[in-house]
Amino acid sequence: MGLSLTASALRPELWRKQLFADVRDNLYMTRFMGNTEQSMIQELEDLSKEAGNNVSVGLGMKLSGTGITGDSELEGNEEVMTDYDEDLAIDQLRHAVRLTGNMDEKRSAYNMRTSAKNRLADWWAERIDQEILDKLCGKTTSTFSNTPTAAAASRAVYAGGAGSIGAITTAMKMDTKVLDRAKQDAILASPKIRPIRVGGKEHYIAILHPYDATNLRQDPVWNQAQREANVRGETNPIFSGAFGIYNGIVIHEHEYVFRTNDGSGSAQVARNVLCGQQAGIFAWGAPVKWVEKSFDYGNSWGFSVGAIFGVIKPIFNAVDYGAMTMFCASAQAVTS
Repeated sequence: MGLSLTASALRPELWRKQLFADVRDNLYMTRFMGNTEQSMIQELEDLSKEAGNNVSVGLGMKLSGTGITGDSELEGNEEVMTDYDEDLAIDQLRHAVRLTGNMDEKRSAYNMRTSAKNRLADWWAERIDQEILDKLCGKTTSTFSNTPTAAAASRAVYAGGAGSIGAITTAMKMDTKVLDRAKQDAILASPKIRPIRVGGKEHYIAILHPYDATNLRQDPVWNQAQREANVRGETNPIFSGAFGIYNGIVIHEHEYVFRTNDGSGSAQVARNVLCGQQAGIFAWGAPVKWVEKSFDYGNSWGFSVGAIFGVIKPIFNAVDYGAMTMFCASAQAVTS
């Protein structure tokens, strides 16, 4: 006898949990996410516990006092911690699959759910990765909640010495000079873009479009650096999937890095990002919800998954708080 769609052993709650676990496993950006302000992507669950469609996130400024020497009185001379608020909105996003009926109906309930779960898990992981990178890269055409702003001039680095996006030619590609300049500007920024501390060492994280990663690999300075230092033996998640380390920058590549043809002569320009602490904020408003529905008197079934969340690139005094954008000519560099 076939397995019933309403069998208690296959209740929607079980499938919701399994799907969410699969989404987290498939999510590329999860390696950069944590629940503290020291994480590259700070993940918040405040709104999943209480009503509301907006959350205020504190952006902490580093302490600037010089301290008290000798036996001078410390009490009364404490430094006041300075924090600034960033508002993050959340919204609902849903997607569903529907079986065609007839022969699909004859498949076991487990196989139907498994197929739906696997495909929805892949879709959700890619959709969340896309949402996070759209925000970090400043894709101003993003249609989900919290439309990001483009990088301010003090948070922008242009390949080849260009002074604007429109001045970038096809020859101005990603190289170690771009990475050096981005790190230099991150350190000297006000407020400073704080590096991520791992095992007593400080690192920034760069995420490049695959075309720009290929261009970087063709830089002889990069190749020399990789012979001297690489990611072998590193166990922290931020090193997982990285293709190298240069000047304290852990380099990743992802196809969702935003690029468009607004360079000189319509050259494609990628918005590669160098990130420190709190480069992005991710907030859950409600956990993933799994819903099953019968159509045509049980002849076919549909499976829906929805979640309430929001992502933002924090802004402080009109500049990106935790990220530098590296604008580089981005086109296919290797042909078969």
